Formats: sequence, structure tokens, C-alpha cells
Amino acid sequence: MILRPATNDDTHALLALYRAADVAEVGRPETSAADITDLLHAPGLTLRTRSLVSVEDTAITGVVLCHPAPQPGQLRVQLRVAPGDTATALARILLDAVHHWNLTDRATSNSPVTLFQLPRSPATPALRSAGWTKVHSYTRMIADLTDHTATPPPADVRVCPATSRADMATIHHVLETAIAGHWNHHRRDFQDFLTDQQQRDGHDTSLWLLAESAGNPVGAVIARAPADRAWIAWLGVLPAARGRGIATALLGSAFTTLRDRGHTTVGVDVDTHNDTHAVAVYDHAGMRPIGTADQWRASHP
Repeated sequence: MILRPATNDDTHALLALYRAADVAEVGRPETSAADITDLLHAPGLTLRTRSLVSVEDTAITGVVLCHPAPQPGQLRVQLRVAPGDTATALARILLDAVHHWNLTDRATSNSPVTLFQLPRSPATPALRSAGWTKVHSYTRMIADLTDHTATPPPADVRVCPATSRADMATIHHVLETAIAGHWNHHRRDFQDFLTDQQQRDGHDTSLWLLAESAGNPVGAVIARAPADRAWIAWLGVLPAARGRGIATALLGSAFTTLRDRGHTTVGVDVDTHNDTHAVAVYDHAGMRPIGTADQWRASHP
């Protein structure tokens, strides 16, 4: 086995690794080429110093990367190992590399570090033995867009795409207000939020949609459209406007736009324990759950 940093030339080998792991963990390949592109180009990731792959013969059997999380001041780890008898031991080797990176880097040594794993991942025993703790869970949902029919918004609600920077700033404000207080959410100013969104694969400002009622903003959704899988990145409705079908109307508008552009499916990751019953909101809009991922947090050395 050879351990070395990941490179952009590893795209196809990493896709094969992830899809093999998908089949073992959820029974079907779920990872797309766009997902691997996102993995290797995560904002703030330095492949040379914060990534490691294990190579046996010509196949990549494991990968770990560490980069800034969307939440300021936190780090996110990406870890995947191929199924097999040595998977747990390999996962521990890769986790030890993360521990070493953060122990020797004064800038990140006290930063909270989290990662996501599916419940059936062979890395789970390694996470426990390395002192990681399961702290939360998220549900992945998907919708078939081929026969999608949008539900009309309430009579006094208008849904329209952002056409200016001011519209985008309003959408940001609505989302921050709607999501305030949710687990592990940290407020960001508009420019920081926009910069982060612009670095995401499939970023398209025409997929930033704002819902208004009586001329006042009440909800917003941001979708992304990578080549092989559309995605709902953000959805929020102001507390006073909830229960009126605004979230369903926002999702329906996004689904219609994505379908008209040739997308056949759209996915989302939802906080399983969200106190606004987000899973039910997406279910009402026609999305179905396909699995749950656990979020783990590292203990500090």
C-alpha cells in the first residue's frame, strides 16, 4: 500500500472508490462525477498538505481530506474507504493523519472538526476507537423531475429569480433569519456567503429564488445545477409566513426550472432533527428519503 496526497488526476479512481463504497453501504451507486469534483475543489482545501489517498496496485482504496467547513472557524473532514477486511484499519490510519495535521498546525489545532459517514460505513469502528463522537444526523432526499408538476403558490405570493445583487442580498438575509437558531448554524455576512456559493460546482444566480407576499420577502431557495445532479443547497421561510405552502411553492419553482434545463433528479440533505419538520416539507414537495448520514466530531488532543 502506498500513501500519498490526492491530485486532480485521481478523479476517476476516486469515483470508482466512492461508488463501490456506496453499493456496500446503501445498495446502489450514489456518487456522481460532480461530487468528486466538489471533493477535490472544496474551498480552502490544499491537496498537497491536507489530503491522503491509499493506493494498492492502481486502485485507490481510501481517501481523507481536511478543509474549512461552511461554518466559520470549523474544519470538515471527508473520509471514504473501500469495503473489505482491511477497511477499518485503513480508516484508522487516515484518521490518524487528520489528527497529526491539526495537532501540528497552530492555526487549526483548536478548531472543531467534523465529518459525515453512513451508518453502515466500515469506518465507524475506527471513528469510535479514535475518540470521535456522533453528534447529529442528516437525511438525504431525492425527487424525480421527469413528471414534475409544480404546485401554484398561494394567491398573494410571488416567486421570482434574483436579477440583481440587491435581490441576492435579500435572499441571504431571508435565509439567515429563517435558519437562525438551527443546530450548528453560524451567521455569515453577505459577501462571505456569496463568495462561498460562487465556489460551489453548479452555482447559478438564476437559481436563487425569492418568495414575496404583499411585496415583502418571506422565503427563499438556492439551487445548484452541476452537470449530472441538481441540488437544493438552501431553503428557508420566515417564521411568521410558515404553514402557507411557501416552501412547497419555492421548491416547485426550482424543480420546474431544473427540469426545463434537462435535469431528471434533484437532491437535498436535510437536518433529521430539524424543529421546523423540514423532512416533512420536502416530502410534501415530492422528495423521498434514500438514506441517513451521521455527523461525527473529533475530540481535541
